[in-house]
Amino acid sequence: MRPRESLKPPDAGFDPSSAPVEIAGVAAALAPGDLAHAVRRASRLNIGADEVLLASSLFSADQLADATARQLGIAFAPLDERPASRATRPTGVDIVGLLRSGIMTDSGGRFIVAARGLKLRELAAKLASRPELRSRATLTTPERLATFVRRHFAKELGQHAAFHLLRIRPSLSASTLGASRFVMAAIGMMLAALPLLMQIGPALVMLPLAAVIAAVLLGWCGLRLAACTMPPEIEPAPHQADRLLPSYSLIVPLYREARVVPQLIEALDSLDYPREKLQILLVIEPDDAETTAMLMRHLPRPGFEIVVAPNLGPRTKPKALNAALPFARGTVIGIFDAEDVPDQLQLRRVCAVLMARGGHAIGCVQARLAIDNIADSWLTRQFAAEYASHFDVVLPMLGLCGLPIPLGGTSNHFRRDTLERLGGWDPFNVTEDADLGVRLARAGWRTAVINSSTDEEAPRSIRPWLRQRTRWYKGWMQTLLVHGRQPRQLAREAGWAGALALLFLLGGGVTAALMHPFFMAALMIDWWFGNQPADGPAAAMLEGVGVAVLALGYTSTLLSTVIGMRRRGLTGIGRVVPLIPVYWVMMSIAAWRALLQLIIAPQRWEKTDHGLARTSRRRLRLGGGSRPRGSDAARQPPHQANASD
Repeated sequence: MRPRESLKPPDAGFDPSSAPVEIAGVAAALAPGDLAHAVRRASRLNIGADEVLLASSLFSADQLADATARQLGIAFAPLDERPASRATRPTGVDIVGLLRSGIMTDSGGRFIVAARGLKLRELAAKLASRPELRSRATLTTPERLATFVRRHFAKELGQHAAFHLLRIRPSLSASTLGASRFVMAAIGMMLAALPLLMQIGPALVMLPLAAVIAAVLLGWCGLRLAACTMPPEIEPAPHQADRLLPSYSLIVPLYREARVVPQLIEALDSLDYPREKLQILLVIEPDDAETTAMLMRHLPRPGFEIVVAPNLGPRTKPKALNAALPFARGTVIGIFDAEDVPDQLQLRRVCAVLMARGGHAIGCVQARLAIDNIADSWLTRQFAAEYASHFDVVLPMLGLCGLPIPLGGTSNHFRRDTLERLGGWDPFNVTEDADLGVRLARAGWRTAVINSSTDEEAPRSIRPWLRQRTRWYKGWMQTLLVHGRQPRQLAREAGWAGALALLFLLGGGVTAALMHPFFMAALMIDWWFGNQPADGPAAAMLEGVGVAVLALGYTSTLLSTVIGMRRRGLTGIGRVVPLIPVYWVMMSIAAWRALLQLIIAPQRWEKTDHGLARTSRRRLRLGGGSRPRGSDAARQPPHQANASD
């Protein structure tokens, strides 16, 4: 057992015999400087010194555990053997409990403990008080326990990932929508026919339906206009006390993402967070050999782990997230996408919000998303402006008011216990983020929006954009149907204000996209053939409401877009605004395509390819002469970057 070359100068003042139990077995093999550094850093971070050695790559997890087991007088368990056959197989919940506790029993009645850090000190104290337990105790690593569980209980884990929410809360699973999908289709057809029915049908009959639609659309406009009047919230500074920082797990689902793996690893490796407290789970599909090979080539250090999503149930991102959740050891869970480049201080900003006064009521923190390849095409420019309106104007207002937030699909950070109590993500909802945001609000949790950005890549051509936007609209329809089928219960749990905000934000957005081309066609026909006088007061009211909705819709969109672009620091407002009507027509096409898919392929996941961007606003902002992210200096472990640790 030989460590790597010493990282620290000799420190003759530290006595190896006083090393804590978790590294006492390797203390003699350590250079005095490394030993002193490990003890000091562990004390500063409030963790075990073995975690410092592991993050520094001085020893492997097996070497540390084997040495500690000999120090404690117990055996080391590699967990290579098959588990003893049982009359009943464990459930997914049982397996999650096993991973959380880190304790299991073998066929001989011995108990196996997967422990590291401060838990090893607890185990040592237990064995010291009850020496008779040494004959029955064995020690293993958390990594070996996770591998053992994945190898022998893959089917149970797959069932848990795909169907756990359906089992515990079937009314909240999109897989139980059934006939509701056809109800949504009928509503869509009615919306499409409304302008015609207003012309040929009795106005008094159409008035109630038109009034409901107008109320939803006006509420949608009102939310956006209200958001334009609210200044951004002042947030606490990024949390600096490393000792108080919680353990953190990041989950990144990957499928056909070999092109962006180097950028992803570089971005995650550059995050400013103690390595000893950070676990990164990369979730891959079993048939994605290219991405797997690229990951194995670029994984830089301990802390990165690969999880294979089960080949069971719907093949969706939320199922992949559920597959990784049992293996997440952090008390905070962060979600990133493959192409993401987050702000280096984002995790510290999240912790500052969660640990601030009132933070105990916050179950999720949503960072803001920004488009990096804005100069690729007119479409990416429109996408960037839309993101600025949504993430820099609308969502901060919802967070300040404590209203439900349809989360973005990435850069959201959860308390792990909250996420597990909610049942994780819905694998049958193709916008699992929006659905989970509503379930958080229904369970009484607030979502905070922070001023920390994650750069993303937008589709630069129409076809991939249309596929992505179709999936979004379909998922929003699923979310509306799931949470709208019990409106009274929704209002009791999320509050009437929360229920109405959900209806206005998602319902209004979907309705506006579905109806926009028909309203525009009706206005064009009136203009072309001459504006005919309305037949009676009811018809005049309908016509007036239609014009008001269209005018307010464009006004609220223009205002929120301009304000969002200014807050984001985006230029080119004069090029974005004239193309908004064209962009709206494209969104209408995507909405109608989504409605069709909702009926014939509700769980189809249309993959967005990444790694195709030709420009980067982030690189331009950094400057061509600046040192790129992920350089040697950025990759240095925290303890090497600061010699005073």
